[in-house]
Amino acid sequence: MMKDRTKIMFAEQLEKMLETMPLEKVRVSRLCKLCGATPPTFYYYFHDKYDLVAWMYMQDFSGVVGDREPGYSTEILNAVTRCMEKRKAFYQKAFTDQSQNSIVKYMLDFNLRLSREAVRYVTGEALTSEQVFAVKYHVYGIIGMFREWLFGNEMTVEELNRGLYERTPRFLKEAFDAYPYSTEELLQQTGKQTGKARGRGISG
Repeated sequence: MMKDRTKIMFAEQLEKMLETMPLEKVRVSRLCKLCGATPPTFYYYFHDKYDLVAWMYMQDFSGVVGDREPGYSTEILNAVTRCMEKRKAFYQKAFTDQSQNSIVKYMLDFNLRLSREAVRYVTGEALTSEQVFAVKYHVYGIIGMFREWLFGNEMTVEELNRGLYERTPRFLKEAFDAYPYSTEELLQQTGKQTGKARGRGISG
């Protein structure tokens, strides 16, 4: 589809720009010029450059888990991490950014939202306050350990994800193991064409 090719064009050019500058220095006007596009075209698809970064992350995540048989395992976690490893320099630049709408804040919000949806899918009930605390604790741990691995920790992908899997709360393992990940719904977490704004942080 044309809109997908346009989004990919912006994503590929952003990744090239991040080879020589931090994300905070990237300007949408410059990105558009390099793509031979206009700013209105960019803003038709994305709220801002951070929304584009989030979309790129969701492309990698959904490419592994989207529209597959339900399941949650170290193998799935390894596959997602290896996909991100192929673009390690991009994720290092993205994780270095500390802005209000950084990828770290997006991933925290997304993981909590996904946990809520998965548990409701399996149990028909919302997370309890204790479960919300457990999910937040777990997600913050995921982000922290992923950051360590990303910036040179000697952990292998397998060691990282074995540790993360073993420390996933049991109720969350059961929910993720049964939850069907839809590629379309995952990609609707970002972008203006979905009618949904990005999350701005974790709420209880």
